[in-house]
Amino acid sequence: MNIQLALKETALGVELPSYIAADYQHFDKPIGIAKELMTVLFEWRNAAIHYALPMSRQLEDTNEKFRELANTWKKDVRLYSSVSQMVLHPAYQRIVGMGPAAVPLLLRELAEKPDHWFWALKAITGVDPVKLEHRGKVRQMAEDWLRWGQEQGYRR
Repeated sequence: MNIQLALKETALGVELPSYIAADYQHFDKPIGIAKELMTVLFEWRNAAIHYALPMSRQLEDTNEKFRELANTWKKDVRLYSSVSQMVLHPAYQRIVGMGPAAVPLLLRELAEKPDHWFWALKAITGVDPVKLEHRGKVRQMAEDWLRWGQEQGYRR
């Protein structure tokens, strides 16, 4: 591996010190560089690549991202009794941050197993189709949202 080339591939464009050279027979193995320094430079290169393109900026599958966040949220809040605490959980907030792409996924969650996804749906869509007499009744609230989703073309 040519460390100079590897580092130039990153946003850093860093040159190796002049005392590090490569002989003509082993161009990929610099002379005067310890194995540990090679490891540090390799990790430095990886960090530079990550900095230039962190995971949060990489394209990822919306379904996969939603599933991870939903599972984290469910696991972390399973013993919470306060809905306010549930919806303030970072994973829940990141789902809200997914915007309209999360709506069909949230509706699918409600269809499979009703849970407290109502605040997220309301925050994303700006509507609240829950009937007054259904407030506080999770299963009936889920049915109202599922009906709304079907009317809006989210669910078939």
